[in-house]
Amino acid sequence: MEKQKRKITFKFLIWAAVLLLCAGGAVHSNADTAQAETTVYVTKTGTKYHSRKCGNGTYTPTTLSNALARGLTPCSKCYSGGHTPSPAPAPAPGPGENIPPAVKPLKISKTSLLLVKGQTKKLKVSNAVETVSWNSSKTSVATVSASGKVKAAKKGTAIITATSGTVSKTCRITVEEPKLSAKKLTLNINQSKKLKLSGCGHSVKWSSSNPSIANIQKGKITAIRAGSANITAKVHGKKYLCKVSVNKPKVKKITLGTKTVKMEYGQEKKLQLSVLPSYALNYYKFSVKSSDTSVVSAFFDNLSNTLLLESKHKAGKAKVTVSLGGKTVTCTVTIAPPLVKTLTLDAAALTIEPGHNHSISFDIDPYVCTDYYDVIWTTSNSSVATVESAYDGSSYAYIQALREGKADIKLTIGNKTAVCHVVVQP
Repeated sequence: MEKQKRKITFKFLIWAAVLLLCAGGAVHSNADTAQAETTVYVTKTGTKYHSRKCGNGTYTPTTLSNALARGLTPCSKCYSGGHTPSPAPAPAPGPGENIPPAVKPLKISKTSLLLVKGQTKKLKVSNAVETVSWNSSKTSVATVSASGKVKAAKKGTAIITATSGTVSKTCRITVEEPKLSAKKLTLNINQSKKLKLSGCGHSVKWSSSNPSIANIQKGKITAIRAGSANITAKVHGKKYLCKVSVNKPKVKKITLGTKTVKMEYGQEKKLQLSVLPSYALNYYKFSVKSSDTSVVSAFFDNLSNTLLLESKHKAGKAKVTVSLGGKTVTCTVTIAPPLVKTLTLDAAALTIEPGHNHSISFDIDPYVCTDYYDVIWTTSNSSVATVESAYDGSSYAYIQALREGKADIKLTIGNKTAVCHVVVQP
């Protein structure tokens, strides 16, 4: 009986071991099944993942975890029932195993760019696990180098694609080609002109290299004074240039206060000059000329904008010509000695005995007239009385009484005459 019990117990242990081994194999198989990744299908530039080859294109199998790491979403056709697979959980690491790092999605520095023709911009990609390749959908609009440097070629739109392995990111490039309405302008002072930058829908920053010559406000150029300046339109970091030249003003007319001038010896006289337009004086110099400098000399006074005339000690006429900016004006200057204002004798009447002498003097204003006019003494009756100047330039004379009677002694200097009535009697 005891032997029978040991035999049954042995068989029981064998069956228990077999069951335990079977149970262990089943658990291992289920764990392996739980840890298996779901396979999905993706295209190179698509934004969805599929359960099969859905539609046209080249589909590449990948794991669901990889697709989700790229930011892809499930295809509505493949998963129409609303059910989307979830990636199987990764097996727990065993003792001493390292936990693998989480996969980060591929990123591009810009998803859209606005450039102008000739401008460049560097695009960058982060989180790439493989070599990045670059491609442009329209190289005639924008090109891209192997390092991601984009160059705008002409107006239009292009898609720049960065690919790392099976993951791609894109950037939309819009190229504008602005043009100035003029590259050169010639203006007159105070003239205005509108400058436009076409082919660009963004705000433009205007500036002038010399606002004192040509100023610009919102594209409107105003000429201030003669010279040159560069007008710059800046947009998207690119500059467009227009060279502006401002002409000197044209002199329309020169006028003098009078066309005829009379002057005495050694005088100065100023004549007011006016120019049209007045600001032309800032750009031209007066040319003044006298036809006879021995009669009169002429100068231009910059401080008072007047014509300065200086007469000489010589009678005569001279023509003075003033020129400015191609225009001329003339005036005739006549020089004559000063006129005598007053002439008087120290005695208006005299009584003299025959055979006697008497001196007589005169007073004249202005006194310098004696330098320019002859002093002429005369008598109305030379048989009664005579008169003679003391000497040349003298201001007095001698009257000689000859016989009984009357005579008028007359003095003439320039335009004035003075008379003394002389009576000769015993």
